This record gives sequence, structure tokens and C-alpha cells, in this order.
Amino acid sequence: MTEITQSQLVALALYTLGGAGTAVDTEDVAFRAHQMAPERFSWRKYPVQINLELVRVALNDARKKEAGRLVSGTGRSGWSLTVTGHRWAEQNLGRVKSANLSRRRQDRTAGSIDERRWQRERLRVLDTVAWRRWSEKQDRSDITSEAAADLYRVDRYVLGRAREMKVNRLRDMFHDDQELAPFLDAAATVLLSEGGGHDNSTD
Repeated sequence: MTEITQSQLVALALYTLGGAGTAVDTEDVAFRAHQMAPERFSWRKYPVQINLELVRVALNDARKKEAGRLVSGTGRSGWSLTVTGHRWAEQNLGRVKSANLSRRRQDRTAGSIDERRWQRERLRVLDTVAWRRWSEKQDRSDITSEAAADLYRVDRYVLGRAREMKVNRLRDMFHDDQELAPFLDAAATVLLSEGGGHDNSTD
């Protein structure tokens, strides 16, 4: 566990709590982080007790550029993963071996994903201009920012954290779809490169 920082651990905790597409309370993150790595988030003299302050510090650190801007939010508004944090968590969850953190498809967001809704959303994605452009060459440069915005259902008023959460929700829905996952990742990069900003508000 020493190879993973505190800020990375809370990002992984957020990921397992559905923090890609919804805001999660600090105490919920603390409870999950303590489950994953109790020795990292407990009191020295009372190791069964969660040290909430350590979790708060780790979450605030995870927002910083130096940590890779893995999360956004505050103690008041709740915490969520950035798109960068979501990608990192997807790739690194397996590094935590002390707990079973695998997630079933129906558990990936707050509440189960209705199968019909999943099918409808997949058909919608396949009917977008962005998909038609991508499917010809599978090249990110063929996806325009307008097509990416339509795919993720955002407009110029949806910025920062709200934009990243919408991107995360759709990417998370099709994370196991070998056909759509690379496409959605490419379109997300196009969309977010157009701006929208980072949420660097303070608690």
C-alpha cells in the first residue's frame, strides 16, 4: 500500500462509492477509505477509530495540481472524481489488494442501472454525429467539440465540475463496452480540451 498516496486512496474510495457521477459526503469517503486501508486513516492510539481529519486533508490534496487534480468539491458540497481522477481510478483500482473492491455493473452509480435505459442510451450514443465520425477512422481529431458536446448532452452553460460529472456518468455506464469505451474517452478529451475549468474552490 505504500506506493499509493493518501490522496490517491481517497480517489479510489470515491470511485467505489459512485463518485464519478455524484457528489459523496466526506464521512462516506472516510468510512470507505478506512475499510480499504485502515492503517492509513486511523488514530495512532486508537486504530479502530477513523481519523476524519486525515481524510479531509487527503481529499483537499487530491484536488491540487500536484496530485493530478483527481477530485473536485468541498466538505460542504461533497466530493466527486474529475475525469482525470475517474480514468486514474479505473486503471489503478487493482493495486489495492487488501479488500475486494470490484464493482458489479448495477452497482456503479447510486442506484442500479435499468437495463432498458442502458440499451436506449447505447442506441442514442451510436446515433450521434460524434460516433459516426469516430467509427470511420477511430481518430479523435475527427470528433468536433460540437459533436462531443451533443454526445455528452452539455452546452456552454454546463462548465467545470458539472461538465466533468456528466462525462463521468456516461463513461462509467459503458466502461465495460469494448466498442464504446475508447470512443467515449476520446470524445471526453475533445470536450474537456475546449475548457470548462477546474473546480478549485476551498472548503
